[in-house]
Amino acid sequence: MLNSQDERRLRGAIEQARLLADPGAFTRLFGNRAAADIAPHVEFNHAATLVFPEAAQEVRDFLVGSGFDVGPPAPSKVVRARLAERHGVSEENLNVTIVHALPTSGTGGGLEVFIMPRESADEAAPGLVERERRNEEETHTGWLVPNGDLERIRRHCRYLLGMKPDGGGYNPYDDPESGGKSVLYFKTPAEGKTLGARFELTAKGLCADVLDAHLDEPVQVTDEHTALLSILAGHWSARALHVAVDLGIADAFGDETLAPVEVSRRIGCDTAATARLLRFLSRLGALRKLGECYELSEMGKLLREDDPFSDLIRIYGGEFYDAWSDLAAAVRTGSTAFSHRFGSEHFDYFAAAPDSSRTFDRAMQAVTRLVAEELSRCYPFQGGSSVVDVGGGNGTLLRTIVKEHADVTGVVFDRAHVTGAAATGGPGRLRFVAGDFFDEVPAGGETYLLSRVLHDWGDEECDRILRNCRRACDTGTRLLVLERLLPDQTESRSGNDLATPWDLQMLTVTGGRERNRAEYEKLLHGAGFRIDCVASLPVELNLLVAAAT
Repeated sequence: MLNSQDERRLRGAIEQARLLADPGAFTRLFGNRAAADIAPHVEFNHAATLVFPEAAQEVRDFLVGSGFDVGPPAPSKVVRARLAERHGVSEENLNVTIVHALPTSGTGGGLEVFIMPRESADEAAPGLVERERRNEEETHTGWLVPNGDLERIRRHCRYLLGMKPDGGGYNPYDDPESGGKSVLYFKTPAEGKTLGARFELTAKGLCADVLDAHLDEPVQVTDEHTALLSILAGHWSARALHVAVDLGIADAFGDETLAPVEVSRRIGCDTAATARLLRFLSRLGALRKLGECYELSEMGKLLREDDPFSDLIRIYGGEFYDAWSDLAAAVRTGSTAFSHRFGSEHFDYFAAAPDSSRTFDRAMQAVTRLVAEELSRCYPFQGGSSVVDVGGGNGTLLRTIVKEHADVTGVVFDRAHVTGAAATGGPGRLRFVAGDFFDEVPAGGETYLLSRVLHDWGDEECDRILRNCRRACDTGTRLLVLERLLPDQTESRSGNDLATPWDLQMLTVTGGRERNRAEYEKLLHGAGFRIDCVASLPVELNLLVAAAT
């Protein structure tokens, strides 16, 4: 039987295939003329994912049970090569096969499933499974170029849609009757993420010249001077988003396409200056440019007043942004830049500032709501059990769990100024309890949650929190820890990962730190817990499932 992580990935691929098989999906997702020009020359083919079952037959059985006809397995040369490069092992040590599946109903998109048995993956490269599940680099959508000019479509994707080359290759085993297939991979830009984190173009036969051009093209053509200037300009992006929220630009747009003059009229600002800001927001991906007008992208919709991400932007562009001005003091002393800037640590600061505290609490919802439904799906909360969310804030995470599991009850445990403001409007099976997790944690729960709590604190404080949790737990009680993980010494990760910059954010604001898996294992083991498994969640968060020993 498939484990829950592999089943979740397969279900996600099935849903993505259903959505993208709809005619016009490609054009609608990008919403620009370039996509409209490309769309007639590409056909949606499949949604793809990589799974690690105990046996390949488990995947076949699941797909057949889900209404798919499944083809025979074949070697996956391209993915095997990519895995070998990422994990520093020989291709010969990797057993990767690929199966294609089509819905028996004849409607909807197909699936491409890469299969690597868990045992062989662990033997080839310890930690490979966890890293691949966390980063999901093989999750993609595949599009065919049946009759068009592959090089022309490649250049359109690269230069007009902003996709970045991400490898490719020739697979002679895939459709050998037609001479195999040439495959080009791209990383999709922010506005195209519904297409998958990666985008695949496939044409029949060996397209040697196109493959050579694609594989030789660097992902980023720049010199060190341009790269440095781009880094120095980085904070301008944060300020521009902050100003956009303060001025209510996203709310001014609504669902309309507007010219700058109309936007400036609605927000009461100078027309020329507004136009320049809108142009910059378009560069950031918050707006889409349509001729002389703009409309909100999916990212831009997060800037609306009714979305908690707007409060996240206010906090990060307000107190947190100001705190970074004292980063040098934090590096010199090891204490937080926030305390140097504001005269108190940030939890005490927000406790004494009700308005800022409400903004902060709502900002924390922005990420919490993203992971709440996924956590509710991927972890088997038992009916009749009680879940205690330690440092649970306004209860966003636990509200979702209780809502999705009719027999589960919950306790949100946090400081009095937080629980007092949040203890309204929740399900009847949810209670709010005030207290300090440095003193004690409510006993009696079958499951305990620590969601983005430990990264706020140093090792000594984490040890106190975890030991209080252990005292509240019976042997075998589960503790679910949600955190981002830093790469370990043998792991490479792209420069766009979130854990590394957030580690410096913890130094600047909270005094805590991000950690790798081994560091969390050490903390948990010292407090009387063992980690049983790790699962990936949205926005690079990880679920560490631990048990009281």
